[in-house]
Amino acid sequence: MRIMLIIVMFLPFSSLAEVVTVDLVKVLNGNHEEAAFYYENNWKRHRIEAAKRGYISSFKLLIKTSDDGQADILLITGYASESQYEDREKNFVNVMNDTGRDGPVMMNDKPPGTFREVFDKGVYATD
Repeated sequence: MRIMLIIVMFLPFSSLAEVVTVDLVKVLNGNHEEAAFYYENNWKRHRIEAAKRGYISSFKLLIKTSDDGQADILLITGYASESQYEDREKNFVNVMNDTGRDGPVMMNDKPPGTFREVFDKGVYATD
């Protein structure tokens, strides 16, 4: 126990902080159903699997129900550490390859660029 406490004391503080990514999405041309379907059946499904595998620590898909701001959808993904965040691309490639699909599931065969735009994103560290 004493050794574990000493190791934890010497870890860099940043390794203990959670890293959170946030994408702000604007729905285009009134395609709210297509956008919600797309994120529920692709983004969210990938995060559920990534969480099961321990690739991420948390996620939230928030869909706005009113018209009082710019963002219609917020995509939030938490990573337990900076190293988990740095491995995100490799880990999500593994998740997507294991789905057995040839690409994203779409509603009405509309490509994502016709119904949504990611207009801002950020990476945040928590303490």
